[in-house]
Order: sequence, then structure tokens, then C-alpha cells
Amino acid sequence: MAGGKSRRLGQDKRFLMLGGRSCLQRVLDAYQELFDEILIVADAKGPFQSVGVRVVEDLIPGAATLGGLYTGLFYAGEDRVFSAAVDMPCLSPETIKLVLGRAERGDIVIPDLNGKLQPMHAVYSKVCLPYLKELIDRSKFKLQDLCAIPELRVHRIPQSVFEAVDPELRSFFNINTPDDLAKARNWI
Repeated sequence: MAGGKSRRLGQDKRFLMLGGRSCLQRVLDAYQELFDEILIVADAKGPFQSVGVRVVEDLIPGAATLGGLYTGLFYAGEDRVFSAAVDMPCLSPETIKLVLGRAERGDIVIPDLNGKLQPMHAVYSKVCLPYLKELIDRSKFKLQDLCAIPELRVHRIPQSVFEAVDPELRSFFNINTPDDLAKARNWI
């Protein structure tokens, strides 16, 4: 998902360079070996014309992450999608594989890092589409609200599962502030 306004950071995170690669390219690199179909969901196709990946525009503009997830699920060729944010420069194929390995266990398969859900490192089923639309129509834009819908089967993956392959849990790190950017640059 490549939306967002980058208000707290003050610059476009999608093409922010870290270690010679943009944040977007870092996510795409993590995806390349895992997925046959990769979609970029964005507010406009223009900035992504040269990326070489299918870009779809938000079906419901202004609906934040929920709108992006709705759009991605709508256009996806598969019944389930793995969704991550463009500002996750340390996204690890190994941690993605841990989520994918449990993809059939729920309508939402989501990491739970000591009580904090990671909705942008999760698998979602197309079963979620009407519930996403309903939340958007009610102006409820938090993905955690989707996980609270009783009709959806939510499988939470505990932090301990990920620590074996990513002890510092960097795969879940995203850049929101200048301090986050400095930390990412230090790691990379």
C-alpha cells in the first residue's frame, strides 16, 4: 500500500532512498521471491509508471488504509492477499513466509506483537470486502476495527513466532517521523 500523506515525516516516504534503494523498492524486493502477483495501491498511478508492477488507484479516495486494503482485495486475482505498507524498509521475506504459512487459518491472519496488532503485515481474505466497505461507510478507518468483527475469523500469530527469524522485529518497523527515518538509516 503506497498511499499516505507522510505528514509527520514531511516528505514522500514512497521514494525515500535508504541504502541506495527507495522504500518502495525495498518492499517490492521482499515480495519478488514470494508472489506471482504484486499490486501497488495508491491514490494516483502517475508516480509509479516506471516501477514495472501493476498499480491500482483507490476505489474509495480518502478512506485511508481501509480504503487501500479494500481496493487491493477487490483487484487481487487470488482469494487472499498479504498487505504491507510502503514505509516498511526492513520487510523480511522470512517473516512474510511465517504469516503466509498460516494464511488458511482465518479470514485475517495477523501478527500480534505483545498485544499490538500489525495490520500492515497480515493476510486478508476477500471475505473481508463487505465488512471493509461497511466500516468505510461508517467512517471507521482503523484496521483494528475490522479485526473486532465477530463474523470474521481472526488468527493472531504471537510475537515469539517471529523472534526466531527477526529477533529485533525490524520487519514490522515503519517510518513515520524523522527519528524513525534516522533509525532506519542507521540499520541500513
